[in-house]
Amino acid sequence: MTVPEAEIAVHVTVLLFSVLREEVGESTLSLNVPSGSTGGTLLDQLAAEHPAIHRFREHTRLAVNASYVSEEVVLHDGDEVALITPTSGG
Repeated sequence: MTVPEAEIAVHVTVLLFSVLREEVGESTLSLNVPSGSTGGTLLDQLAAEHPAIHRFREHTRLAVNASYVSEEVVLHDGDEVALITPTSGG
């Protein structure tokens, strides 16, 4: 029996830094998303689950496997996704 592609889960590790790590209380999140999910889909899912991520959603950049990417990037099993928020300092 073939499993429909939409039901196949992709496992990703999400790295949180700075204010997101402090407010969520975790430095990493491990989760499954449906096959074909994009970085934007992942951000939307996380924003719905975590108020801190929701607050910074429009200012968060993505890096997948240590490379900055657009939200349209399709995620693959085993990807490491870093959520990068603006920093200040001098």
